[in-house]
Amino acid sequence: MVSIRRESSNSNSDNRVALILPGAGYTSQAPLLYWPILALAEVGWDVWSIDWHADVDDAARQNMQGFVESALATSERVLPAPPKLVVAKSLGAYALPHFAQQDVRAVWLTPILTDPVVADALARVNPGRHLAIGGTADPSWRPDLIGTTSARLVEVEAANHSLVLKSKPWRDSAESQLAIIDQIVTHLRS
Repeated sequence: MVSIRRESSNSNSDNRVALILPGAGYTSQAPLLYWPILALAEVGWDVWSIDWHADVDDAARQNMQGFVESALATSERVLPAPPKLVVAKSLGAYALPHFAQQDVRAVWLTPILTDPVVADALARVNPGRHLAIGGTADPSWRPDLIGTTSARLVEVEAANHSLVLKSKPWRDSAESQLAIIDQIVTHLRS
């Protein structure tokens, strides 16, 4: 069963709740999620994450949308308020249909745009509220499948599904990810 975990100790009265939705194998401790969590906590956000790694089995993989919707329903019972910020990686982007029209600011890291459910939701997001980031070496990053969108799309040349630059030295990937984290934090704080 998925668990919902508070990532920061900022229980606040203004209901500034942020929700982190990791990938199937990319936890909230991985760099593209970990640093935004710290940045949000530093400025007073009450940051929560869903831990579903032990639950992503064959049945979940057959219905990723249903799996994520079930986890979101669980989070709604636990969170002190509906999230105003969402940061999702890969599997977490199956929450796009849920949040597309809500008044949230969101970042979608490596969304599975080859799934029409995800691509269609990204096509109809609220203007100025959503940022999607993917790499040209990631077969699931297919912005051409979205059509038009009001989301800001950032494409990282030669980056794979982990947003790692496989053909480059590790330091190039680290510097690229730091630039991505800067964009994430800037988007969430604007």
